[in-house]
Amino acid sequence: MSGKINKKFFLLFIGLFFILACNIGTPTTSEAPAFDATKAILELEATSLALQLTQAAINNQSAPPAVATAIPQAQATAAVAPTVATVPTEAPAMSEDFETWKNSASILLFEDMAGAMDRRRYVNQALNGMGLNYVDVADALGDYKNQILSGGPGGRGWDLIISAKEFREGVQGEFYVYLSDALNQGSAVIIEEWDMDDIGLGKLSRITGRCGVSLYKDWNEINTEAHVIFPIDGTHPVHHTPNSGISLTNPTGYWIFGDLGDQMKLSPGSEAEPLWGLYPNTKNKALTAVSCIEGRLIIQTYSTHSYGEDRVIRMWENYIYNTLKARYDYLASQ
Repeated sequence: MSGKINKKFFLLFIGLFFILACNIGTPTTSEAPAFDATKAILELEATSLALQLTQAAINNQSAPPAVATAIPQAQATAAVAPTVATVPTEAPAMSEDFETWKNSASILLFEDMAGAMDRRRYVNQALNGMGLNYVDVADALGDYKNQILSGGPGGRGWDLIISAKEFREGVQGEFYVYLSDALNQGSAVIIEEWDMDDIGLGKLSRITGRCGVSLYKDWNEINTEAHVIFPIDGTHPVHHTPNSGISLTNPTGYWIFGDLGDQMKLSPGSEAEPLWGLYPNTKNKALTAVSCIEGRLIIQTYSTHSYGEDRVIRMWENYIYNTLKARYDYLASQ
């Protein structure tokens, strides 16, 4: 700014000197007007202003004009003090009690008995009887795979996946990888698998290994009286919530000329809880159902249709109820 003021006074000085020089060098006559200093200064200021405007025009042609951009107050504040996201130190509590929550839980059902034209499906009857909503892919393996990999409604993870393989085909290999991944993500899973003796060392072992069980022996028995299975201990919630007094002592002989299933044993140090077995007082072998992974996983190696409809459907209701409760507790703990 001081440079511009000095330049202005310099121009005024040069102009005044020029006018005085011209008047001094020119002889005055009676006709010539007298020198008017005030008028000369005004003329010099006008000349200086004209020179400044001319210089400004030249400068504007050589450099692009600066454009002033207004910054909104909110942006200006953010630029000075950016907002830092706060990471919660505790997981939010579940907003609903379990009885309310389970009615909106996401449930996926694969039940290959949909392909058996001579029998009704029992697992879907259990879900219907409980009034629960679920995605039913019946015995369609492709749809089952797609639904598991979808991660459930909104990709939030399935609350419960039921893999009811009874019709002597279907689920194996990669499906047990998908189910293991679902367990890793916190889902509850119920598995009905009768063929552990053939596939137990394959990808199924990802699940049985973490559950703490393995194959004890195959289960083939023509005598239907030997099909009876007993509750182990009988104090586990699966035996009495929401249905109590269930006994699987009424074998139907439906699979009498087929593989009845398998018997499991507990691995050393296993924390799996035995549910059903061939001997009521034997807790570490000859088992046909166990619960593990904090109740989020149930593995059943007996065949559902080997027992009377009224009893086994109520047993499935207990499986579903308790695995959903374990899922609810898992979410509440996160």
